[in-house]
Amino acid sequence: MRTIILVTLTLLTLASQGWAADGVRVSTKIPRFDAAVERGLAFLHEEVKNNKPQHGYLILAAYAMVKCGVSKEDPLVAEAIQETLHRTSSGAYEPISAYDHIYGSGVDAMLLATVDPDLYKQNLQVIADYVQSAQRADGSWSDSPASSGDVSMSQYGILSLWACQRSGCTISPAILDRAADYLLRNGQQDGGWPYRPGTTAGAEGGGSSHNMTVAGAGTLGICRLLLHGLRNPPKPEQKEEQLLFGALQKVDTTFEEDKAKFGPAFKDYNPQHSASAIDERVNRALNWNTTHFSPVGKGGHNLYYFYCLERAAAVGDLGQVNGQDWFEIFGDGLLSLQGANGGWETYGGPVAGTSFALLFYARSTDQDIKKMFGVGRQQGKRGNPFGDKEVKREPTELDLLIADMEKLDPSVIDDAPIEVADEIVRSVISIDDPEELVGQADKLKSLMKHPNADVRKSACWALGRTGEFKLVPFMLDGIRDPSVDVNVEAIAALRFIARKPNGFGETLNPLEGIENPTDEEKIKIVNEWRQKAINSWSAWYARVRPHEDQDGLDQLLIAVPLSSKAVEEKKK
Repeated sequence: MRTIILVTLTLLTLASQGWAADGVRVSTKIPRFDAAVERGLAFLHEEVKNNKPQHGYLILAAYAMVKCGVSKEDPLVAEAIQETLHRTSSGAYEPISAYDHIYGSGVDAMLLATVDPDLYKQNLQVIADYVQSAQRADGSWSDSPASSGDVSMSQYGILSLWACQRSGCTISPAILDRAADYLLRNGQQDGGWPYRPGTTAGAEGGGSSHNMTVAGAGTLGICRLLLHGLRNPPKPEQKEEQLLFGALQKVDTTFEEDKAKFGPAFKDYNPQHSASAIDERVNRALNWNTTHFSPVGKGGHNLYYFYCLERAAAVGDLGQVNGQDWFEIFGDGLLSLQGANGGWETYGGPVAGTSFALLFYARSTDQDIKKMFGVGRQQGKRGNPFGDKEVKREPTELDLLIADMEKLDPSVIDDAPIEVADEIVRSVISIDDPEELVGQADKLKSLMKHPNADVRKSACWALGRTGEFKLVPFMLDGIRDPSVDVNVEAIAALRFIARKPNGFGETLNPLEGIENPTDEEKIKIVNEWRQKAINSWSAWYARVRPHEDQDGLDQLLIAVPLSSKAVEEKKK
């Protein structure tokens, strides 16, 4: 078998959701990038500890750490949180400095919103009030009333307000509308943006630059997200209407709950610019970036480019650039800039540079979108404006693994269940497009009956990643499995398929908080937990499953109570 990346299934399941769980490292799904992130985090931690940064770089560093999965209990993160709270504790926001007032508000808000939006909502509202009051009449933000607005600081104004909005704070949609109007009115004819529109300030002397073009595209894309909704929402699941006397009728329509979930944040507000107009302008900016393709950031602010690019790619649904996945081609460019000490150097120093690099690799904006909507971004194919060549599909890691397993003696698999389980995980996370995974579902189903729980758990996790509704019955079987680990994977998969991040309120650790339970108590507690979960999820499936699947054998199985079985205690 090929080289195995030995990581636990629990960590990979959290990482596969695409956002950081507290203390759980987020994987880039590309080993060389993961290695770069680990080296970068080690460098950043030591650099911040030994040379405490100024001007808000501590907050930026803590934000990058948390986005990568570093615990909020980490001493440096905890220190940064307290510093941020100090600036909001009086009820009026106290900026880091006059010049950095909007930059500081952005990183302050993003850190608090990422760590605990509910706990810090009041502090976030203080920041939101300040940022809204600081917007200029033309819709921009700047370092002082005497200076004209600039695209970079306007980006941080919107980042701050978006973080506050996600946390439930009161935000005026007119503020976002004016910001979008500013960017639409002040872009260049070539599709890019300069630093200070209407002036010669900036590295390009008033012309379009890489940094400002992706900053403008990302900022405008966030305004579009809040004013009009998700750019490419997933198609709603086929559902059924309950008619009189219990009759069911299949319906194919967009349901109101789906519209509300993926629609605008301000339903009664009528923006001055249409969604299509904003999308067209974002597309022009992304095409400018492709036409002026540079996988390595330029100038003194070279790392800032990657941080802004990730945001523009997430909200603009960027797919391929010059025939390659945008994340990988630019990620390799970023990798070439990493120093021997693990850090990245840029204008402002290594703390700022390393933080920007880590936020790119963590896909920080994509994490926020997934938290908001429970979905990942669609992978479009923007490609090269001069034309891309179609690339023949190469076998995935899973294709190769299954081909290998089909040649093996079953006893070999039985002798190495952990290796098989880890290979399944490694193979699945190497697949970028879930559609490629769907074709392997039938082969993976057979592993759900494997005698070893590690293999069943991995197969359940892999099937869940397809997001296929038709696999729900297999996940229901997974809840009935005697292994708690398999049960947890099955419930996590159902939450993903159903777009219910919290499920029906069931815990993913039924023995948590119970000290020294006896074997009999474990069996009783876990079986009650299983039965409740199977009842909740089966009832949901009975309501939404296709009409032709009604009255099947699974209805009878749902009604049968779980028998007392030996419990495999959940691995800690």
